[in-house]
Amino acid sequence: MSEISENDHSASAAAKPAGAFHLATLENGWTVGRFRALEELKGFAHVVTTRLGLDVDIVRSDPVAAADRLGAAVGVKQAAFCNQVHGPTVRVVCQGGPAGSADGLVSRTPGLALVTRSADCPLILAADPVSGVFGAAHASWRGTVARIAAGLIGQMTGQGALAENIVACICPSAGPCCYEVGPEVLDAAMAGIGPHAGQFFTASPAQPGRPGKPAMHFDLWSSNTDQLLRAGLGGSNIHVAGLCTLCRNDLFPSHRLEGDRAGRFAAVIAGL
Repeated sequence: MSEISENDHSASAAAKPAGAFHLATLENGWTVGRFRALEELKGFAHVVTTRLGLDVDIVRSDPVAAADRLGAAVGVKQAAFCNQVHGPTVRVVCQGGPAGSADGLVSRTPGLALVTRSADCPLILAADPVSGVFGAAHASWRGTVARIAAGLIGQMTGQGALAENIVACICPSAGPCCYEVGPEVLDAAMAGIGPHAGQFFTASPAQPGRPGKPAMHFDLWSSNTDQLLRAGLGGSNIHVAGLCTLCRNDLFPSHRLEGDRAGRFAAVIAGL
């Protein structure tokens, strides 16, 4: 097992600092990421895959095969996944297989894994150890401004979870150091999240010779952390991996760097 620093890009003063996210080697030989906060909860298993695990092209192109292998990797027989469409929809599921078009899944079914995929977008894993409810979400910028993190917690509480019991972890993604966007994203955030969304944007450093290029960095980690806090989670129950997929393209696929040829990594959480 080897450590990964989370100090490079702090997502929020309210989020738990370094020490939560680390690399581990599974019995099948995969190198995966894990959050200590989720490891400490009884009744759940989770992994975040890397390039040193399940083939990133399989995760991208064959969700059925990927789900089967990911379920086996966390020790369950069923795995559910959705057709991710960069929106706010979160579905409740009780069995494996495709769950339709959505970007989040929630369950309280033992023996079921929930699979989400990314190549820069934040993936959120969450669990309530008291009720046994768990969930996962794909928080692209469109999903983030549509408040999918809040929707994930809403669906979890609708299944019997209490917000104050939920532990939520934000996986590696494009970080505030590198995630450049245009003014239309700021406009969408102000409309979807509210006037306070401006705090999650900073001006990009001036780069002569790049007219028309994006002018702002969007901090997806802080924005989703803020949604989780406003949904009732305690700051000590929110954990941010703090790893940028553009900076660590050696470990994680990045659509920003690789374009359409980019594979996908997966974040999985299961009830045991």
